[in-house]
Amino acid sequence: MTMDEDQHRGGDEPGEGYEWEEEPDLTSVSKEELRVLLKELVDEERAISYRRRVIQGRIDLIRAELVRRGGASLSPQELARILMDGEGRSGEAF
Repeated sequence: MTMDEDQHRGGDEPGEGYEWEEEPDLTSVSKEELRVLLKELVDEERAISYRRRVIQGRIDLIRAELVRRGGASLSPQELARILMDGEGRSGEAF
């Protein structure tokens, strides 16, 4: 399974778990199939890690801009809404 086929098998909600039921019994898989599966999972983990770092960078930039403007920090819910919607408190797009 590639990332394009199923980017987050755990579901659409953040924090949902990984669906292990979809994985084959590793004791019945050939060595080559194990290597392919390992490569796919390493690639997927690398992409997720990159995405997490990009999001953390955006969070840091927004917080720094708020400090620069002398404003109070955002709640985690407000920050998540801004990052996911691309809109500020006034509804203006970034």
